[in-house]
Amino acid sequence: MVDQFSTAAEAFGAAVKRFTSRDEAIAALRGIVAGRPAAASELPAEVRQQLGDLAHVPLHALDRAEVGISFASAGIAATGSLLLELSDPASRSATALPPIHAAFLKASAIVPDLYALSDTLSALLSSPGSRYLSIITGPSRTADIERVLTIGVHGPKELHILILEGE
Repeated sequence: MVDQFSTAAEAFGAAVKRFTSRDEAIAALRGIVAGRPAAASELPAEVRQQLGDLAHVPLHALDRAEVGISFASAGIAATGSLLLELSDPASRSATALPPIHAAFLKASAIVPDLYALSDTLSALLSSPGSRYLSIITGPSRTADIERVLTIGVHGPKELHILILEGE
């Protein structure tokens, strides 16, 4: 299913890389960030710790961030899409405002299609507290001006998906 996901995501313009360890993925992320200001959305504590000062832009200053970093809850193989589940509006903005979005995705979280996520989505939407669910497929694209396709106008121009195969 990882191959199907990768092929579909790349067809929509995402850059997909697979890693056998989180350390390798973090090293690749450092290359993507390449010294640019970065902000992280809600990440698992162990990932945030491994990032160290890599994501140093606070969420209230997203206008300075050139890279947004997230951790996807699931991947949809049929479309190469990411499911992001966030509870903080600023975290959601970290995946939409910077021109580059880098997302971690566990290979074990990839499902065949959207129907396979129906129980998960139902549980998330009925749980207490606010949730922001986003399904992202490739970099931002629009053709609302004279029907000319443009990448990166209403969101990130680049989407990098870092698949963690060992998790």
